[in-house]
Amino acid sequence: MTTTGSAPHRDRDRLCLALDLADRSEILRLVDELKDLIGYFKVNSAFTLHGPALVREILDRDVKIFMDLKLHDIPNTLAGYGDAVTRLGAHVVTLHTGGGLEMMRAAVAAADRTAAELGVERPKLVGVTLLTSVDRETLNGDLNVRGSVEDEVRRRALLAAEAGLDGIVCAPSEIERVRAELPDDFFYVTPGTRSPGTSDNDHKRTGTHSEALAGGSSLLVVGRSVHDAPDPRQAAQQILGEIEGAA
Repeated sequence: MTTTGSAPHRDRDRLCLALDLADRSEILRLVDELKDLIGYFKVNSAFTLHGPALVREILDRDVKIFMDLKLHDIPNTLAGYGDAVTRLGAHVVTLHTGGGLEMMRAAVAAADRTAAELGVERPKLVGVTLLTSVDRETLNGDLNVRGSVEDEVRRRALLAAEAGLDGIVCAPSEIERVRAELPDDFFYVTPGTRSPGTSDNDHKRTGTHSEALAGGSSLLVVGRSVHDAPDPRQAAQQILGEIEGAA
């Protein structure tokens, strides 16, 4: 791969850009600028502002959509979401493992039913273990959960697999500690990864892109390091170079 032109499909599908922006035109401009380099685009607050219409506009650009909704509600409500995100055409959707087995299973069952009805593949449903802004002090103090972050991530990862989820969101260093106990095709999303020497921003459990990929990450999620860069294409190309090097 060179630093000009499009990225190989296998590389761009390892990279996701978080579109944590308010301006709809700026969001779509970034997608248009980077869609040949980045396979997934993630929406959360932008979805709250612009709704399903924005998701459809992004999907029309022949990229994959990651709806980072972090769903956490009663099982019946999650069933409604499972149906809705499948009908909308999302590729990856997050939910909180803290909602428990019944909640997660309700989302999976509803998404499966709707996908069968429509004759489509359902979204990957991915469980958030612990937000990467949570460290042991926050876990033991604010959340009143005993033990280490690693132990709690492992417990929630196993719960996600038992519920039938497709993968988890976790810090790069945590994948190797849990993957032996999880399905071989589990999907690992690692937010907040970075190039060597750059800021972690507000992530407390993170690592470099290369470390995440070496550990088994399926999808690197980046944000400010690309869309706040003087040259977003150059920033994306640098990360793709790290993906290629790790491979």
